[in-house]
Amino acid sequence: MPIRPDDQPRAHPRIVRPPSAQTVNGGRLSRRQLVGGVSGLAVVAVVTGCGESGSGSAPATIQPTDAPTMAVVQSTGATAGTSSSADVPAQADPAGPVADAVLVVSPRLPLDGIGSTQQAALLDGETTDWAVVGSPVSLPVEALGEIGADGYDDAVGQLATGLENVDAPVGRVASVPLGAVDFRVNVLSVDGRDALRDRTEGKNGPILRVGMVGDIVPGRNIHLTMERYSDFEYPFRQVADRLAAFDLTVANLEGNVSDTLENPVYTKPNTTDFVTGSAFLDGFKLAGIDAVTLGNNHSCFNEAGWGTQGLQDTMAALTAAGLPYFGAGYDITEARSAYSTEIGGVSIAFLGHDAVTANLDIEPSRALGVVKQDQGADDASPGTNPFGLDQFLADVEAAVAGHDIVIPYLHGGAEFKWIVPDWLQAAARGAIDAGATLVVTNHPHIIQGMEVYAGRPIVYSLGNFIFDQMFSVDTRQGMILDLTFDGPELIGLRLGGVEIYDFCQPRPMSAPEQVALMDRFWRSTDRLAAR
Repeated sequence: MPIRPDDQPRAHPRIVRPPSAQTVNGGRLSRRQLVGGVSGLAVVAVVTGCGESGSGSAPATIQPTDAPTMAVVQSTGATAGTSSSADVPAQADPAGPVADAVLVVSPRLPLDGIGSTQQAALLDGETTDWAVVGSPVSLPVEALGEIGADGYDDAVGQLATGLENVDAPVGRVASVPLGAVDFRVNVLSVDGRDALRDRTEGKNGPILRVGMVGDIVPGRNIHLTMERYSDFEYPFRQVADRLAAFDLTVANLEGNVSDTLENPVYTKPNTTDFVTGSAFLDGFKLAGIDAVTLGNNHSCFNEAGWGTQGLQDTMAALTAAGLPYFGAGYDITEARSAYSTEIGGVSIAFLGHDAVTANLDIEPSRALGVVKQDQGADDASPGTNPFGLDQFLADVEAAVAGHDIVIPYLHGGAEFKWIVPDWLQAAARGAIDAGATLVVTNHPHIIQGMEVYAGRPIVYSLGNFIFDQMFSVDTRQGMILDLTFDGPELIGLRLGGVEIYDFCQPRPMSAPEQVALMDRFWRSTDRLAAR
């Protein structure tokens, strides 16, 4: 039997909050804080994939360039603030007026905001090209006019390009009641104010902002770069303000945090055993990351032969840092437990499952993203939460029974592929049928697309977030998933791109970069829909 640290609970009924969070009568209040950041330098290093745990190899030496100045996707006509996929969730102004009606557009339109003087011209047809009001690409404007709540679903059918109607023109715009809006459309901010997101209360309860990011890999060049700068918060400094501004932020920690293991990077630069010290967790605190999934193929897998010691050290370090984890545990009971928290009276649960090195259903296959490993926990041994469809759906159903919002964060799929294998799509859809609010997957180290199934979204792979795979554009880029809830109802979904440079530091994308990233995202979406 493994040794369990005395202070490690088997479940995490309540999040351990950073200093910015506040509580009232044991419950959590919405958090909207800002944290500053700095830029970094460049370094040459050897990079590779992830070895027998599932990843391919890469060229040996890459010289990154300095990050360009960050731009925003916001109309030049705006008079107050900016809004883009890379912006920080705004601090709500309780005294500010709440719009009764808002302008909604297709999620594919690469624009998040306009100026107040431009609204009428868009709706009456005077403005005929979105580039006039700030879009980085030229698209014709097609105004649908003012639409009431009873006509909202019909409007969505004409606006939700790639989600419900793949043939709808991207440039359509309509004015709809704020209370009718859901995640299938994008709400344009006006003069920097987002009427959907910059509120504290909605019709169903508190407005909650939840952020999710992809792979954070703690070893190899990430470790060497932090060590070189004597700064273990360095990878987070360009995105800390963005992540810390969410009410709740969740990430995929893919590797080991240990102060006792010998780091293999010093003798094997291309190692696929990813290790760094507990100082790395200071960056998670800086960025306001509230919980991490360990349900992935690098929590247990290692070539060095230390077995589950890396996982146990990681769980102990996270506990000491007050950072909850899910998707792995000292035994199968803990590994299957959801991470659970409550904000403003709304209960939220996250589930983590390892479908790469602990897949109970699918035979090993690189094409299917399944590795011949057995890293799953059992009654007497630590490990990741194994994926078997029946067990996965049972975990979802159990979480749904006790929570308002349930989000499975499923680790699986083939690496470096633009669309998911059939088995993973079936599993994600099964989770929706079991009551999940939405499903998010990861593992391919690149972004993939999304679909709406039974009226709920499935986002396939957020890509890399902090990793040294500098060998391609796809692996250097990832996404921040920005979710907005009105009580238990998902009313907003946005994706903000990041570009990794200096082998470990993501920065928010410029507006043209975001356009290119989302073009890939929508192509994956279309390919999945056509399959």
